[in-house]
Amino acid sequence: MTSDKGTFCIKSIKQRKSDTNIVPKAGFHFAEALGQVYPLLEIIFAYLPYSDLKICQEVCESWRTKALEELSRRTAPSWFTCYKVGSKAYKANLISHSANFNYNNVDIGIILYDNYRIKLNKYICLHSNNVELSQMSVPEYLEEELVPKSVDYCMLSVHRVASYFNTSNRCLTDVQYHGSTFDGVFIPKLPSIRTVMFHCNPSKKKEVEATVKNYVRPNEVAKCLLLFCKTQLYESLYTLLEYLLPKDHPNSVALGGGVVRGTKTFQKFNHENKIYTVKDTVCILFLKDQNSLEDNFKAYSCVIRGNRLSKEEFDSKLLDLKKNVTLKRHTLGFRLCCSAKYQESELQSFHDIFPGIPLLGLDAYGEIGWDCYPNARPEKSDEPHGAKRLKRNRNCPCAENIFSTIVVLITWD
Repeated sequence: MTSDKGTFCIKSIKQRKSDTNIVPKAGFHFAEALGQVYPLLEIIFAYLPYSDLKICQEVCESWRTKALEELSRRTAPSWFTCYKVGSKAYKANLISHSANFNYNNVDIGIILYDNYRIKLNKYICLHSNNVELSQMSVPEYLEEELVPKSVDYCMLSVHRVASYFNTSNRCLTDVQYHGSTFDGVFIPKLPSIRTVMFHCNPSKKKEVEATVKNYVRPNEVAKCLLLFCKTQLYESLYTLLEYLLPKDHPNSVALGGGVVRGTKTFQKFNHENKIYTVKDTVCILFLKDQNSLEDNFKAYSCVIRGNRLSKEEFDSKLLDLKKNVTLKRHTLGFRLCCSAKYQESELQSFHDIFPGIPLLGLDAYGEIGWDCYPNARPEKSDEPHGAKRLKRNRNCPCAENIFSTIVVLITWD
């Protein structure tokens, strides 16, 4: 990333045309031959609905393999990361992404960016080769290259982007100390789970009540809540939680969030021209139909307190989390860490304890979260003395934290 006077330049990741010449030979099988023309089947299968993909599995072995790969991609999270590589004299911007990136089953996206390195109103110079160049704003670039069509997503401006994804192009040391320019994850559409995203001002009860009624159906219950705000919420945080979470056991819902520099949502079918204030908060809710008997989604959260924990101490906290969770086929992690906290080896610890799980991470100016282990036996809380509680709900634990790391895991089949 160059200075504000320069240009952010990056290479396109779009696939190029391939050779489609098919030569019939002895024992020629047209379906098998189509499977050899990369990426023809991948492109076609990406547009097929579930029922048609099931039929494609019966055509031949190569089609079966590709159809199963596509079905698996549609239930897994996808991610991308933009970071710098090269020498001190010259560094280039590089994009890495997951193998299932940009497919047609995405429900919602969360993108973090370091606003010291890139601005939404700045331009990106996109080049696909030495000749083709185009200039576009950051949101235009994201929707051209990275965000699947008709997908709602939010962009969060943060103090530092510190995610960990399984890519061989990047070492954990670079991520831990330098962070990324921007990272993003996309969450697929999940059976029996509905994901919603909205802004609201927690200090205005009537607005909160109206917003919740607008987005949450009467038969739905929250399983996980992510909150991102630009200022400390204090008492209004508990007002918001009171409306969003079950009153009898609010900490049965995984909770994570933090205070960031800025929030902006890009929602395709939301035509409101509302100007959001500094007190407006982005809420991302994972909702389950109470009448559904499916148990294919779980959410967990934990608070790891302490400013200068050693790697062994931090590992011990993550192992406690691992003992209390049941991981399903796909898992996605979120990490929200105090920006003033010593965090030398936290990403390495997560990689060691939860290998292969993508982790979207940021540094915050205040952390929101609590311990949520739905399957574990209740134990005495280690929350600090004098923790704030909901006035109408005496079961709500403290959700405000300092010098802590919040880890949220969502896992599904």
